[in-house]
Formats: sequence, C-alpha cells, structure tokens
Amino acid sequence: MSRVSENSSSASIKFALNKTKEKLEDLQLKGSTLKKTTRPSDDPIGNVESLTISSRTSDNGQYIKNADYAQLHLSVAEKSIEELTDILVKAKEIAIAQSSDYYDANTRKAVSNEVIQLRNMAMSLANKRVGQKYIFGGYKTLTKPFDESGNYKGDQGRSTLEISKDFFIPVNMHGAEIFFANGSKIFRQPDPIDDVKNNTEAPADLKGPDDENLFNGKMRVPASDAAKSDGFERSSNIFNHIDTLIVGLENNDATAIQNILESFDEDIDRLVTLRTRIGSVMNSIDRSKNILESDNVNNAERRSKLVDADVAELFSDITKHQNVLQTSYKASQAMLNQSLLDFLR
Repeated sequence: MSRVSENSSSASIKFALNKTKEKLEDLQLKGSTLKKTTRPSDDPIGNVESLTISSRTSDNGQYIKNADYAQLHLSVAEKSIEELTDILVKAKEIAIAQSSDYYDANTRKAVSNEVIQLRNMAMSLANKRVGQKYIFGGYKTLTKPFDESGNYKGDQGRSTLEISKDFFIPVNMHGAEIFFANGSKIFRQPDPIDDVKNNTEAPADLKGPDDENLFNGKMRVPASDAAKSDGFERSSNIFNHIDTLIVGLENNDATAIQNILESFDEDIDRLVTLRTRIGSVMNSIDRSKNILESDNVNNAERRSKLVDADVAELFSDITKHQNVLQTSYKASQAMLNQSLLDFLR
C-alpha cells in the first residue's frame, strides 16, 4: 500500500490545474487569431503545404499582373492598328474616287490636303506611346520609331512576359511588320563589300589621276547610297503609299493614283491579319487569367482548411475548458483547505 502525503496531493492538483490552464490558453490564442495552428510544430506537414500554397498564390498574383500589363499594351496596339486601317480605307476611297477622269486638277489638289492630314494621323499612330514608352519600336522603346519621312528607326525586338508557369506571350509588335509591305525583310546584315563601296573604312590612301585622293580612311557618300549601309534595305511602306497618293493628287496624275490602289489593298490585308494575331494572343491571356483566378480560389479553400480554425468548434472548446477549470478550482479548494483537525473530528 503506497503512502499518499498532503504534498503529493497538492502537487497532483497543481499539475492538473496547470494542464487545464495551458490548454485553455492555447485555445484562447487560437481564438484571437482564428487559426488552427499557432506554431509550425502544431502541424508540420500541414504547415509545409500551407507555405507551398502561399508561394503558388503569390506567383499567380504576379502572373496576373503580367497578364494585365500585356493586355494593356496589346489593346493599345490593336486599337492603333484598327485606326490605321480606317485611315487606309479612307485613303483608298479617295484614291478610287480621284482616279476617275471626272475630277480636274483643282479638285485633286484640294483633296490632297485631306490625304496629308491622314498621313499626319498615321504618323501619330506609328509613334504611339504607353506612358513614356513607344509601342512600335521593338526594344528601342525610348526612341521615336518613325521620323517625319517615314523611315523606321526601331528594331525587330519582341518583348515577352510570363503569364503562367513557363508560358510566355509577346506584348509588342515592331513597326516594320506593321508599316512595311515585306515586314521583317527590310532588315539586312551589313555587307562588308557594300561597306567598302559606300563608306566605312577604306583601304589605305588611294591616289587617282592628277594625284587625286580617292580614299582617305573615309569618304562622303551620297544620301541614296548611305541608306544602304545602316542595316536596312529600302522598302515600300504605308507612308510611301500615302505619299504617292499625295503626289499623284498634286500632279493631277490619275494613272499614279490608280496604281497605288493595289498597295493599299495589301496594306489593309496585312493589318487585318495582324489584328487577328493580336486577338488570338488576347484570348490566350484571358484564358490564362481565368485559370489563374480559379487556381487562386482553390488554393484559398485548401489553405483555409489547413490553417483556419472552425470558429463554432473553437469557442465551444473554450467554454468547455473554462467550465473544467472552474470545477477543478472548486474541487481542489475543498481538498487543499483541509487540515489535520478535519480528519480528527
């Protein structure tokens, strides 16, 4: 038979009270945060999964921001191409009307002013910006893509953004593929033979008749030849076509006006194709955003099951443990207040 002392009874009571208070404190902490776990050690596996879900949700948030940014740039580009198409349709209508012998030189001269305004509008669209960045300059977003003569100063750069895991989409179109009849073919690799003929570094000092210095390291090149050495080939573009119409109207040249109609048709067809391409990219962005948003909803539900407390169950447990603690206090009070005289009665 074991001996039970007052000290051992007191220690047992204190231990039981402390355990109850510890459990109640933990429940109250969960009640203040409404979280199922307050420490990683409460549920290590669930905590790892929760962190993984949080990381994936954060990534999805950045993907959605990228998608919104891409939509902004592509929608501006699509709208600009739509307006440019309208300009070309109007120019074509004017060309069809003015190619008739019904109109005289004075009428065509007056109409040329309207076409000049159309050209100015097309130039404004070619140098369209979003914020401080030009959208049709390729990688050269801080340089005006087209000068007043319609020469392209940009490059063929295509910026891409990741709008889903390992899914990249283009967010810009360079001006060459929009305004030039042969698109990216206007670019060429510099030819070293042309460089020798047209300028750049010439071999040594060459003397011609009468001791004329033909080459002295460098030579001045006519503008028509210099244009060949800058990495571009001369190519027909929308501004050339509009300029041809303007010149034809000003010179009362019905044949020139009629000949430009085919070029306008090709330009319009190309722009329609580009708008279709942009539309397909925009549809891909919309689908990607819908998937990301749906994934975020599923992630939120799963994470809630892992970390969020059941409020009704939690506060029911708090009430239950408060009652247990009060009962324990009353029971222990009766035992701890007893003395030796109470046993001798």
